[in-house]
This record gives sequence, C-alpha cells and structure tokens, in this order.
Amino acid sequence: MTWELVAIWAIVAGATIWFALDVRRQQSARQHEQLEEDAREFATGAAWRHRETEPAVPVMTYDPYRVTEIQRKFLEEMQRQAR
Repeated sequence: MTWELVAIWAIVAGATIWFALDVRRQQSARQHEQLEEDAREFATGAAWRHRETEPAVPVMTYDPYRVTEIQRKFLEEMQRQAR
C-alpha cells in the first residue's frame, strides 16, 4: 500500500516537473523567435527607421530691445547708483 502511494506521488511529481520544464522551454522558444524576427526586421529594414530623431530645438528670434530679468535688475541697480 505504501509503495503504491509513493508511486502515485512520484508520477504526479514527475508530471508536474515535466509540465513546468515544457512551459519554460516554450516561453524560451517564443522569446527566441521574437528576437530572430526583430533581428531580421532590423537587418532588412530601412536605415532611417533605426535612428531616433533629434528633438527640435526652439529657435529664439533675436530682439535687440528685449531685456532679460537679470539685465533689467542690473540696469535698475546702475540707475540707482547713478542718482
């Protein structure tokens, strides 16, 4: 009777381990296939698709009459000292 329970549990443990290993192998194979597909797309795709675009730099228009905050404070201080 005892050996029968041991045999049943051995079969259950073996089936569980086999199932877990098979699931792991399938996931690994799926990841490998995805990696191969990505590599194939990268190798055969257009070159411009593999580069990121540079962010657009805002163009500041030059205004000679525009004074920044620090320049304004400096000029006010100069006026104050000139009095």
